[in-house]
Amino acid sequence: METKFFVALDVHVESTEYVVRTWRGDVVLEGSCATSYPDLKSILEPYMHSCVVGIEASTCFYPLRAGFMHDNITVKVANVLQIRQLIAKTDKLDARRLSDMLRLGTFPESFIPPKEIQELRELVAIRHSFLQESNKVESKIWASLARDGIKIPTRSLFTKEGFKHVNAISSSKRGSWNLKCLVSHYEYLTNQLENTTQALTKKVEQYFPKEFEKLQEIDGIGKIIASYVIAEVCPISRFSSEKKLRRYAGVIPCLRESAGKPHGSLLPKASSRALLRWALVMAAHASKRKKGSRLQAYYNSKKKAAKQKKIMSVARCISDLVYKKLNE
Repeated sequence: METKFFVALDVHVESTEYVVRTWRGDVVLEGSCATSYPDLKSILEPYMHSCVVGIEASTCFYPLRAGFMHDNITVKVANVLQIRQLIAKTDKLDARRLSDMLRLGTFPESFIPPKEIQELRELVAIRHSFLQESNKVESKIWASLARDGIKIPTRSLFTKEGFKHVNAISSSKRGSWNLKCLVSHYEYLTNQLENTTQALTKKVEQYFPKEFEKLQEIDGIGKIIASYVIAEVCPISRFSSEKKLRRYAGVIPCLRESAGKPHGSLLPKASSRALLRWALVMAAHASKRKKGSRLQAYYNSKKKAAKQKKIMSVARCISDLVYKKLNE
């Protein structure tokens, strides 16, 4: 059936901006309503017999997308990183631009993962938030001990042996109220981190057992890193080449050019999947410490490069190995 109308939605928690255009670009309807599929359907129903819907990706578009799909309406979800490259940005302009992109065939469509991957990504995000928070609390515990002039007779505070000393000090008269709160909070975070790690690896083993085993054959990748990679990368079939995966992970430089002249090639500050880049970098650090591994030899061969550049080179190699392993 020929598409006659192009419906674009800029979705927020409370409200949604909508614009309906014809194939010629004429705006036939625009406005705002509650972010509720029944409300939106009642407004858009005259156009739903022959339309395509474009939605800007956000945390609250899933119910609307499910409603349109239930009514057999074609729905496309925009890649937000590409949309943000535009200079002026308002909700109304966003909706208008999305409808224009739909009409002109330039809509930057985003991948919507299946339910299993969505569950894994949520677990990865939760686990990583606990990890980041526990790292912050570690620094605060160090600072609290330093302020009070307390030294721990072990190399690391946060090994089992080291933390016994910290616990003993926080429970004694020497321990300040701040230190007691920090130690209690740290114990809670480490407990939650362990629980979410177990839940994550269990789900990965349940949904992707083959991929889980294959990834752990790569130097530097253990159960946790393999779980991160699977959550962010699978299904691997959506990447047509190793370079596409590298770009997605943000481990290769972006070339900027104007008037035929290059203006540097730097790693992007943000990537499509920041946690994937983190996982690859952690794997690179682990692999360079593994004696006799090819990745360690590759790291050592780059004698003139800065440490960070050497690590990113190894991360790129690991990205390529991930691509090959998941395509076997």
